[in-house]
Amino acid sequence: MKNGDGVTLSDKFLTDFTKDVFLPAKKGESVTCLFTAGGGKRTLFNYLLKEKSFIKQVFGEEFDTTLFVFVDPDEILNVSNEAYLQLILDNLVLEMSKNNIEPVSKPALKNPLILIKENLAMLLEKNWRAVFILNDFEFTLNLSSTIYLNLESIHNLESSMFVSRSKIVFLFLATLNLLDETVIKSFGDLKYGIAKNVKFFPLFDQEQSYYLLDRIGEKLGKKISGPLKSALYEVCGGHPRLLKYSLNLIFKSGMIDETGKNKIIDFLCDKYQLKIICADVWNFLSEQERATIVSIVNNGSITDSQNENAQYLSKLSIVRKTGDKYQVFGEIFRQFVKNKLPKQRLLLDTNAKKLFYGGKSCEDKFSFQEYSILVFLINHENQLVTRDQIAEAIWGKNYLDKYSDWSIDKSISLLRKKLDALGFPSENLKTLKKRGFSFFNPS
Repeated sequence: MKNGDGVTLSDKFLTDFTKDVFLPAKKGESVTCLFTAGGGKRTLFNYLLKEKSFIKQVFGEEFDTTLFVFVDPDEILNVSNEAYLQLILDNLVLEMSKNNIEPVSKPALKNPLILIKENLAMLLEKNWRAVFILNDFEFTLNLSSTIYLNLESIHNLESSMFVSRSKIVFLFLATLNLLDETVIKSFGDLKYGIAKNVKFFPLFDQEQSYYLLDRIGEKLGKKISGPLKSALYEVCGGHPRLLKYSLNLIFKSGMIDETGKNKIIDFLCDKYQLKIICADVWNFLSEQERATIVSIVNNGSITDSQNENAQYLSKLSIVRKTGDKYQVFGEIFRQFVKNKLPKQRLLLDTNAKKLFYGGKSCEDKFSFQEYSILVFLINHENQLVTRDQIAEAIWGKNYLDKYSDWSIDKSISLLRKKLDALGFPSENLKTLKKRGFSFFNPS
């Protein structure tokens, strides 16, 4: 099936997706929908609201007495609670007008929250219901925390009217992990509604990706070969926007008949447009989620403390697990992560006495003597470090009693080998004949 408005998804996908999201809403339950950045949630919901038939299958007869109010903060003019509430009001009134319902209007009243409640009260009296689809809900984190009290008061309006089943429902759409403990605490009591029904919408699997590529190929008037689809899936990992942009880039470059996987990968991984999409994914991740991805890219594994983050990322297919090994969703994103981080720099956390390389702690890879030398070198990078200074780093101020050139040389040799094993270039630790050593730690 070819859909309009940029949506190229199968009927089965759209039917299953609509049931997952709107069936709980029909039952009067709010739903949180978590997506990967660039996963197409705005396009998808706009299509479903415009096309209507998929939602109508879920709601049945109740569809005709339900308002679906899409609230997109991209339409807001300034970042304030009042502006956000006014946006909700404007979209509510718009949907009422479309359904020939005369909205409550009080020009002298400047409080949008009161007008939202008065209009909803009128709808409830007429036995209507309202589903507010709050796109990019993470936007509200930029507002005063009272916005969550405002939203709670809207949701609880029906309880004061003795409505037996919830007829005011929120769909929270987000690309930020709203369930992260540092985030969800911001929502006050609204957090209980946010956490009640959580739906994860992962990146496309191979079958969905091939379907999308075939539909785009039809629009371009070109049949997409099996080898090209396979290469694009490997490179893009089922990310809808990456797939669309990548195929268009290949089409424009005249490589549409190319079958060499490595040539396709090399061509696409260098494209700035695709790096921007990867940056969107990266920027919506928490520091802990990023550290988990770095660990996976570098080692194919995670630490015990990263397990919860890995589970969240897996539910979105940002990372995937095969056997005991993890990998990120596509070659473009993997290379983006490798190029994004200063993996050739050793980072020292003196307070925690931790050493990091590529986002992963590594102090346990070195003996006490090796670690002591390395810490001293990092603290004196690009300087001449004498053998006496190395000796003092190993044995302390009374190093003369224990001084041994052989021990120093042995420790330096082992240190170089372990730096190589870690992936850090050992040639950055140089021996300066008859003077000592120097250490270069790239910025």
